[in-house]
Amino acid sequence: MPEYNAKKANKPALLVLSAVVLVVFIYQPVFLLIPLGVAVLVMLCVAIEQPGIEKYFQNLCEDRKGLSICDFSREFDPKVVDTWIIRAVYEQLQVALPTKQKVPIRASDSLFDTLKLDEDDIELDLVEEVAQRTGRSLSEYKNNPYYGKVTTVQNLVLFFNHQAR
Repeated sequence: MPEYNAKKANKPALLVLSAVVLVVFIYQPVFLLIPLGVAVLVMLCVAIEQPGIEKYFQNLCEDRKGLSICDFSREFDPKVVDTWIIRAVYEQLQVALPTKQKVPIRASDSLFDTLKLDEDDIELDLVEEVAQRTGRSLSEYKNNPYYGKVTTVQNLVLFFNHQAR
């Protein structure tokens, strides 16, 4: 199965953006202090919250000791669900989790409550990554019977299983 390949940024666009930021900083440095202050506050909040998140996932790992992707894949019927989707969802969730720990995932896990994922991370990153790895199209996703119902890992797998190749 192919790994996810992130799209490279457009070099001319990066140069233009860098030039704009530099010009704004030279002529209006006060306006850059506000976003900088917001960024520092966000980083402080993350730094304060991260030890609690790490402890949560450490406890989750201890509760699920011995579980692996094999146990996860057994929760799906391989005659009905594409095994590439099962693997891609499992592996990309590991990357998306807000921890460096390898957390054993269950199909019944809530993406938001159990795995502590943000809806934007799922919609903007995870879905694209899984689609690329599995060769599934994201066109006509609104016709998918799981559209608007993806709250668990199982529903995420089934959502992609219903998408066209």
